[in-house]
Amino acid sequence: MLIDERKNQILGITKEKTYVSVEELSKRVFASPATIRRDLADLERAGLIQRVRGGASNIAPSTGEVSSIVRKQTMVVEKRRMATAALQFMKDGRSYFFDSSTTVGEIIPMLGKTHDVTIITTGLENAFCLSSVTNCNTYIAGGQVQNRAASTIGGDAIDFIKHFNCDAFVFSCHGFSIKAGPTEGTIEQQRCKKAMLENSAQHILLVDHTKFGSTLVASFCPLSDIDVLITDLEPTNEYKEALSHAGVELIVV
Repeated sequence: MLIDERKNQILGITKEKTYVSVEELSKRVFASPATIRRDLADLERAGLIQRVRGGASNIAPSTGEVSSIVRKQTMVVEKRRMATAALQFMKDGRSYFFDSSTTVGEIIPMLGKTHDVTIITTGLENAFCLSSVTNCNTYIAGGQVQNRAASTIGGDAIDFIKHFNCDAFVFSCHGFSIKAGPTEGTIEQQRCKKAMLENSAQHILLVDHTKFGSTLVASFCPLSDIDVLITDLEPTNEYKEALSHAGVELIVV
């Protein structure tokens, strides 16, 4: 098992219960207690878990607004697979909204072969990465900085977004369910994403399997507003039927 895969598995286990022991983690991921303790130390430094005597507990905030530093270190392999699948929708001479997600950010290093692409983003780190892609015209929406998400938010950001009419909006979310669709942990993020949805022709959602079945406070579109959904694991038949009924193209990588 790769180190990143083992740590992701440990994170998944800590989300199942308030407390999990080193002994239980060792048995479930087939690693020595010493290895588990090292992994827990790394995850605690990243702000993902809290170590307690003999084990660990999950400390992900109830809003789902995990810091960008933490998000960059989780589900890395899965994010890159989804980003690779999304690359087929990046066409020369087209314009795109990118949100501030680290999942969408994985597309940026792959843009070297595209030409004359315009990207408008609310993501501070995504904008910084785009600044080194010389074949892209990059704009960042101004406004208040939301520190944990490394994103711009607020009325000024929304007003800026409304100046553009893009070919597509490429985005992720913190929760995804059949009833609520993609959801966010803050109204501020919801408002910005809704503006990008309303000012783009195609909507491409990248969402990993851990987000399915989770509903956060702020919905920003129904399933029928999504044109393409890219995920890393085959969803349940219930989700596949709901997506098909809504006219969503499902891509599993």
